[in-house]
Amino acid sequence: MDHNDLEFERNIHEVGIAYIHDLLDGVGFRINDVNKDPDHHFQLFAQKKDRTMLIAVRTACHPDVGTIDIATKKKLLEESEQLNATPYFAGLSLTVTKVNDIQVEDIIKGEEYKIIFNGMTVVR
Repeated sequence: MDHNDLEFERNIHEVGIAYIHDLLDGVGFRINDVNKDPDHHFQLFAQKKDRTMLIAVRTACHPDVGTIDIATKKKLLEESEQLNATPYFAGLSLTVTKVNDIQVEDIIKGEEYKIIFNGMTVVR
């Protein structure tokens, strides 16, 4: 399958969002908003006690890792300031795997992918 295919890109983007959503939920964050639009400056708006986060999530196929451009960073920083939130970026990579693993996601029928994630960074 051509990795530039729009449906494929949308699928991997949504898998990345779901992965970060589940990580945050697992440590007690309340998810206030999820935006699946890959062109939007953030995908997740999360809170835990007095900690508020706006998170841009970008996902790419291995060996690439999702990236964030300068214009998106600027919008993320502006909205974070308005909401008194900390802006974060989560770049993920998906790789084909043959191993059953807790992180394996079925993105396209018959194919399994493993998520590679090295943590979120604060956007400055």
